[in-house]
Formats: sequence, C-alpha cells, structure tokens
Amino acid sequence: MKNILIALVCVLFVKSASAQTDSLAFDENDKYIYYQTVTQEGLSADTLYSRGLYFFKSAYPKGKLKLSTADKAQGVLVGSSGFLVSKKSFVTTHEDGEITYTLRVEVKDNKYRYWFTDFVYVPYQRNRYNVYEAVPGVTIPMEKAKDKLDKRDVTEFLNRMLLNSRKVGAVLRSYMLKISALPKEQKKINKISTKEW
Repeated sequence: MKNILIALVCVLFVKSASAQTDSLAFDENDKYIYYQTVTQEGLSADTLYSRGLYFFKSAYPKGKLKLSTADKAQGVLVGSSGFLVSKKSFVTTHEDGEITYTLRVEVKDNKYRYWFTDFVYVPYQRNRYNVYEAVPGVTIPMEKAKDKLDKRDVTEFLNRMLLNSRKVGAVLRSYMLKISALPKEQKKINKISTKEW
C-alpha cells in the first residue's frame, strides 16, 4: 500500500511538472513568455535557420506574420503578429480587441528555441459605421492588464495567448521538420535559335 501511494505521488508530481513547462511564465523582465527548446539531431544551424526563415515567409498570409530581424550569423529570426479576441454579447460575437506579440527563433547546431513575448492588448471600439476598430493610442501590456481590465477578461485573454502560442509553435515545429523547406532554384533554360542551322 505504501509503495502504491509513493508511486501515485510521483506520477502526480511528474504530471504537474510537465504541465508547467508548456504554459505561460514570466521572464527576467517580468513579461509574459511562452518558451520552448527543441532538439533536432543531425541538422546544422544553417539548415534550421533556412527552415525558420521559410516559416516566417510562407506559413501565414502576407502581412500576418511580419519578419523584423533576420541575422544569419547569429542564427536569430524575430517577427511580430497578433490575433483577435472576441466578446460574446446577447446574440452575436464581436471583436473585443487584438493581442499582438513578438516571436523570436534562435538556432544552433542540432537544436533551436523559440519564444513568444511582448504581449500587448489593443482594445477595439465601434466606429460610426458600426465597424469595430482599434482605439487610437490605447495599448495595454498584458502584465498590467489586471489593473485595467476585468478579471474574467484577463483570464480569457491569458488562455487565448497560451492557445495561440501553442498553435503557432506547432506550425513552426512542422516547418522545422520539413526536408525541402526552401524552394529549389529553377534551372536556366537555354534559348535555341531555329533560324540558324
């Protein structure tokens, strides 16, 4: 009985430890961060960098994920994006705002890491044409959202941040596994003159 109890405690401890590694945390600057490290044996930093660059350029429609820094010497890729958060009213659902974030990818031989940070909430309001748009000049860092937003909204936004980070991270991991990430250069076609024999 004692052994079963100890085994049960160990299993619960391992479950809670693994759950904590895949969640939002705070970094050294007290900002929310979603951080992951992935090992891919047998791949050079150049290969991982080119696959990461291909992810930034082709994984999402143009303008959705903007690449701001691409430093091949350091193996660093930095981009920014955002996603809409909605609020449900009596009958319909409308956009409540947008949460923007920064995605940073760093590569080395046989491994890479990525993290999402700088989460900022941009509230939306209805304009005179009954269309929701961003409130000009108002941005709320998610670290300070507890003071400025409803507690229920903050909890929902944090859950959406985690779900979005997992989803985009899964897409990134799938691109980092692809064998032929970069499009091959087309061979130059020789021109033949049919006028001369």
